[in-house]
Amino acid sequence: MKVLGFTALILILYCSSFAQQAELIDEFGNTACEDYLNRMDNLRLNVENNPNSKTYILIYEGKELWFNATRAKSKLVFPTFGSAKAKIYSIKMRFKFMQAEHLLDRIVFIEAGFRENFTLEIWNVPSGAVPPKPTPTLTKMKYRKGKPVGFCAGCC
Repeated sequence: MKVLGFTALILILYCSSFAQQAELIDEFGNTACEDYLNRMDNLRLNVENNPNSKTYILIYEGKELWFNATRAKSKLVFPTFGSAKAKIYSIKMRFKFMQAEHLLDRIVFIEAGFRENFTLEIWNVPSGAVPPKPTPTLTKMKYRKGKPVGFCAGCC
């Protein structure tokens, strides 16, 4: 009986060592438009190359980079209400532009709460793996007036 129990324990440990886990594949905050577009190209490739996985995108609202064209200066400002939704819409529009909207059914968007600065995490979650849990660092956010915007003003 002891041998059977020991064998079962070894089998459980062996199988659990091969259990697939969610993997953080990208994380970024306030970034230039060109960098964002490159990251979206990489995201598309990741979704295409992992057909048995789901991709989770966690968006944390936080201070955003604001560029003042008149003074040619940028600074961090509080987000506008609905900033995360605007960024999700921006990503979906980018996938439509890339003619890859069929991949959106394998992407899960999560408004993950608040952090000091805007943060976006992209996770690859194999079939059967536990999805990532949001890890906000703030419980509430101060908003500024205005209309929420996506990533790149000119394209998406």
